[in-house]
Amino acid sequence: MNIRFLETMIWLSELKNFRVTAERMNMTPAAISNRIAAMEQELGVKLFERDTREVRLTQEGVAFVEGARDIVARYGRLVTSVSPTTAIEGAVKIGLLPSMALTLLPGIMEVLKRKFPRVRVAITTDSSTVLLDKLESRELDVVLGFPGQPRENLRVMMLCTFGMFWIANGEIDPGDEVMTRQDILQFPIISYEAGAHNHRRMIDYLPPNSFDETVVHYSNSLATTVSMIAAGVGISVLPPIVIQNELRAGTLRVLNVKPAFPSTDYFAIYLENPSSRLSPLVASIALDVASRFCALYDNALAARPENSSPAG
Repeated sequence: MNIRFLETMIWLSELKNFRVTAERMNMTPAAISNRIAAMEQELGVKLFERDTREVRLTQEGVAFVEGARDIVARYGRLVTSVSPTTAIEGAVKIGLLPSMALTLLPGIMEVLKRKFPRVRVAITTDSSTVLLDKLESRELDVVLGFPGQPRENLRVMMLCTFGMFWIANGEIDPGDEVMTRQDILQFPIISYEAGAHNHRRMIDYLPPNSFDETVVHYSNSLATTVSMIAAGVGISVLPPIVIQNELRAGTLRVLNVKPAFPSTDYFAIYLENPSSRLSPLVASIALDVASRFCALYDNALAARPENSSPAG
């Protein structure tokens, strides 16, 4: 029995399926089954109950996986402590919200290219709900977005806070007038997709029943929303930090609305990976990049978490 066998045990306990585990570990289902059988024979206990649909840990299997996690984690820390960064290699799948892709991703990729040239990256951009589902099913290794419900083995690290403002077509000029929440209902609203984090916050922010009484369009794409605002289709809430070019060009404008829309916190979220050090590594890099990025702007636009500072 070795570390790879323990990793197989952990993956199968989480994915509960020989085929899915084999795909995740780039092995055949038969090879996974042989490893489990070899461990059960060596230990003299049954680790999994098997049926036609999935496998489940036995009572002995639960205890064994708990110990296996500890051993694999300590082994990972040991290897990291003695390995040069240039020796770290592997593939990591990162899921990001579009706002994170436009702001933090370039810095993250620069650090990976410079310090960890043997690390390969696959990028997915989508809504936070979709990304978290992919994280749950182990299709992604780390997500930069909003956390879902707390769960065991989920690690959440706050990265930054972006200010959120009502954005309109650049031809709309309310002058120095301060607008109220009621005032902005004279425009059609471009909402985030139904059920999304900021869609729920828009409903809470606007006067009661606004979504029933106002023309509301929906978009699940940041680029599409920006294009719709620029075309005069409606107004929406966006972090100005992601539309700096459009604001400078005058195609988009920030409306002065009081009370202000609440700012948005962004996080790095990952599930402990029994066979990779890359998820916590990417999360740590993202935190450092976010700290450096936010230091370039006023806190109203981009703020670092308290007690956060860039590494030297």
